[in-house]
Amino acid sequence: MEFEEMQKIWDKQRNEMLFVINEEALHNRVKAKKRQANRIVNATEIGLMFVNTITATILLVDAIIDKEGFWDYGGAFAMMLTVLYLLFIRRKRKIAANKFDRSMLGELDHAISNTNSILQLVSTMIWWYFTPIAIFTISKMLIKGASVESWLLISGAFVLAYFLVNWERNYCHIPRKRYLEALKQKLME
Repeated sequence: MEFEEMQKIWDKQRNEMLFVINEEALHNRVKAKKRQANRIVNATEIGLMFVNTITATILLVDAIIDKEGFWDYGGAFAMMLTVLYLLFIRRKRKIAANKFDRSMLGELDHAISNTNSILQLVSTMIWWYFTPIAIFTISKMLIKGASVESWLLISGAFVLAYFLVNWERNYCHIPRKRYLEALKQKLME
């Protein structure tokens, strides 16, 4: 809520200045927060599905051309499983979105739910996405052999991805959730 959207009024009975919040402006702000959280979760889900589908296709084509066998076929299969999982949780989230009422608190609950979806997706990425891909990649590098530069590049990429995902979680999504929950608490008082 911006200060310009608040109005000062003088309470003659108490002889003090009071502030009144413009409910329509607040509701519009809550709707904007809901749309923002919805855009972020949609972009994240669609982006991950797109990247994983492209990765699975590249691994599959590479397996067919090079006749690699298990490693690339297994990687392509694992990537497609992540796409199916993302489709499943996206569908589940979309169905749950219809259960929120269109009141200010309902819109706020929807925004909090979308933020929780983002946080769940981030946690899922760390434990059920990066970890299996890292194990798969490192085991392939051990068995097939890899140069020192490849080890440094791949290890650095995984470490960087881990820290960037945690940074985004801790400095973008968790503060947004706290803000929305604090706003809900104030509205319920």
